[in-house]
Amino acid sequence: MGMELKQWIRDARKHAKLSQEKLGEELGLTKSNISHWEAGKHEPSFGQLVRIVAVTKYEEPLPGLKAAAKASSWPFEDVSLEKVESLSDRQRIQLEAALLLSAGNLGLDISNKSQEAKATAA
Repeated sequence: MGMELKQWIRDARKHAKLSQEKLGEELGLTKSNISHWEAGKHEPSFGQLVRIVAVTKYEEPLPGLKAAAKASSWPFEDVSLEKVESLSDRQRIQLEAALLLSAGNLGLDISNKSQEAKATAA
């Protein structure tokens, strides 16, 4: 299971070496607000999350964003993105060739080359 928002907030604050009171001051809030967020009693607004990032310079993605981005951009349900990413360069080239060959046999044009040719012709 991934990190929870309350842990992300705590980690961001600690990354910046700020107390709950000091982070609250930086955000125009109270120590109690920060404490409630870190305890999971309340959640900050999107705007407050953006301000936390700005104040703490914390670069860890918000919980759920990395998985959501991968899920929305990876179109294959039965193919593991993690396994594809772990392939060597040579294996990826072989996989790409196999995909292009299979797609061609099915009459599907999935090659970037045709898009590049169209863009060049325009």
